[in-house]
Amino acid sequence: MATNASLLNEIQSALGASIVPSLTSASNSADVFEAYIFSRVIMAAKAEGATIIYRDVFGNTPSSFIFRTSPGYIFSKRFAYTHAVITFQNKPELEAHLGVRVVGKSGVLHECDVAILDFSEAETCRRKSVAPRSNKVLIAVECKFYATSLSLDLARSFIGLVSDISTKNPIFVTNNSSRTIEKLLSERGKRWEHNIIPKSSSLSRLENEFRTAFKHYKAQ
Repeated sequence: MATNASLLNEIQSALGASIVPSLTSASNSADVFEAYIFSRVIMAAKAEGATIIYRDVFGNTPSSFIFRTSPGYIFSKRFAYTHAVITFQNKPELEAHLGVRVVGKSGVLHECDVAILDFSEAETCRRKSVAPRSNKVLIAVECKFYATSLSLDLARSFIGLVSDISTKNPIFVTNNSSRTIEKLLSERGKRWEHNIIPKSSSLSRLENEFRTAFKHYKAQ
């Protein structure tokens, strides 16, 4: 079981020395895990040649990365929530967010634990105070951190989520493992990765999922 401290070390390394995570070793482990997965997306983007800068919801360059610890709107100014701006050469910019609500095909709002979406969509949403459309989300990660066994309902909920969003690359990620969850998701053709902790053999597969999504984005 990964500790908050080990995850936070990896988060800081991915973000870089110029910005400090708002989370601490005393933070809820599920929140730290989501931030850790966010950091893996950032590392994958860098590996694919992206430049990364950080902005808060006010458009400022922050010294502290304020992570959402509960579902929220991309335009919320309750705190100076921070996101990453991802830029690939000759491609429209992307943004990486934690814990934002997106609109599904039904018009229902869903939370994306980690979401990579069009910069222009994010700008429009902040200006008009609306939630992003799910078809503007390149990557959506459902993060599950559990010290105990995983319930099959988690997989069923993910399948329901994916059925209502138009995200190109949805993936279910957990620090744990469950044969029944993995079987169900595999049978339904859904992407998943398990045992995600620092130095895990599964980590490279997850980062390859992210890198592949970015590779296809660059080729469009």
